[in-house]
This record gives sequence, structure tokens and C-alpha cells, in this order.
Amino acid sequence: MGEFSSKAKRFGSAVVVASLAAALPLATAGTANANPASGRVKLAGNASCERFEDASVTEVSITPRGRSAKAVQLSGEDVQEAYSLTFTNIPKGKGMQANATVNCVDADGQPHTFNKSITITRPAGSTETQAVNLA
Repeated sequence: MGEFSSKAKRFGSAVVVASLAAALPLATAGTANANPASGRVKLAGNASCERFEDASVTEVSITPRGRSAKAVQLSGEDVQEAYSLTFTNIPKGKGMQANATVNCVDADGQPHTFNKSITITRPAGSTETQAVNLA
């Protein structure tokens, strides 16, 4: 009975160690993604085409100064829609100037566009998301 008890303890210890080893990467991965020191910033918010009569949002495009644009296609069904775009290597401090473009289409199929100057900055704390509403 002593041998069985000893094997059970070793097996139980191995299960605990394996469980901790499996959980550790998940915990550190979540923390690493939300590290403002990483330079990764997710811009998220609402884009609105209310300034145009009977128009809905079809696309949001953001172009940081000196970089290529990133864009997200939206449904084109609502006057206001949520968007999200992720940028990397955003410098500390003042951040990075960017131009946001919102593309809309009205009920007659006519396109409308407006631009807004924004600054992409690293959010303080443990979040990587910067809220930017485009209206």
C-alpha cells in the first residue's frame, strides 16, 4: 500500500505541475498583449456618416504619417458602425499623427468621404486600446 500511495502522490504532483505549466503561457500572453510599452495600439470606436443625408458607413481607413494605410470594410447598412484597427511600433510620448478617412454611401448609391486628423498614442495603464470616434 505504501508503494501505491507514493505513486499516487507523484502522479498528483505531476498533474499539478503540468496544469500550472499550461496556465502560465495563457496568463503571460494576455498580459503581454496589453503592455503599453510594446508599441502596439488598437484604435477602436464608432464611425458615423450622420453628416450626410441618409448615408451609411462602408469603410474606415487610417494612415499614420510615413506609413501605409490600414482599412476595415464595414457592412454599409448603418449610419454608425463600430470599427477596430491595430497598429504596431507606435513611439512613446507624443505618439504618431495619422489621417482617418471614413467612406460612406447614401441611399442613391452616391459615395461620400470625410477626413479627420488624429494622434495615435499609447494608452496609459494596462490597456492597448485607444478610443477614437470618427463623426
